[in-house]
Amino acid sequence: MGEPMVEARPFTPDDITFCIKTIHRPWACHRLVQSLRKHFNQPKIVVVDDGRPELRFSEKYSDMAKHCHVINLDRHDVGVGVGRNTAIDAAETELIFLLDDDHVVTPDLHFNRVYDRFQEHDIDILGVRQGGGGRPLLFAPLMNGRRIWMFRGEHRRIGPLAWCDMSSNAFLARRDTMAKLRWDPEIKTYEHWEFFYRASHIEKLKVAVAEDCMVVHAHVGAKHYGDLRCRPKFRKLGLRKHGFHSMRYPGGGIVHA
Repeated sequence: MGEPMVEARPFTPDDITFCIKTIHRPWACHRLVQSLRKHFNQPKIVVVDDGRPELRFSEKYSDMAKHCHVINLDRHDVGVGVGRNTAIDAAETELIFLLDDDHVVTPDLHFNRVYDRFQEHDIDILGVRQGGGGRPLLFAPLMNGRRIWMFRGEHRRIGPLAWCDMSSNAFLARRDTMAKLRWDPEIKTYEHWEFFYRASHIEKLKVAVAEDCMVVHAHVGAKHYGDLRCRPKFRKLGLRKHGFHSMRYPGGGIVHA
């Protein structure tokens, strides 16, 4: 017997808030918001910006920012965790769609497919591909549980829909579920794996990836951003939090706490 199917409700933009955390990449955030407004009719968008005042999205692109609920945090560099939690708390819709500020929405998102599958199946977090990345990943312990292994794989599949442990940072979820799960406020960066490890292995949420739906990951490098992003002490913090001394990546690379 398969899982019961329920009839999906037609999607309307009133159901969902697009949540974006940004810092020191105002041009990228502008590009993302512009793409959302191109492909959705008056979408609800929350942007949380913890950058320096002169590098804020609302400062550089005030005309585009007026179409969003922009939250400029008083404290610089609160980190991804606090920023995303703030965005989720500000959303007032049943559903949220999380995006990184260097994503771009195109027709390849096929959002109606994403929405319908989320409604039809027992899924808590439904991710989409991001270019060549965002494929379904699993976690497994190695070395008597001291090393966490992140690897390509899935628990089960229905066509292009694959259940797994970790998706990309472009995903659909219920706001209340994310408000309960939350990102760890202490982990300012390298937060992705830790969030999904808790979601799938500790909270037992159901994670899946729609492999035929995607956003563009158009990475924008900038010194002001890169210096904040590349801080491995926060990866160490996540590893030690869960009792791991190292991590093995899908390509075989190993990093130690």
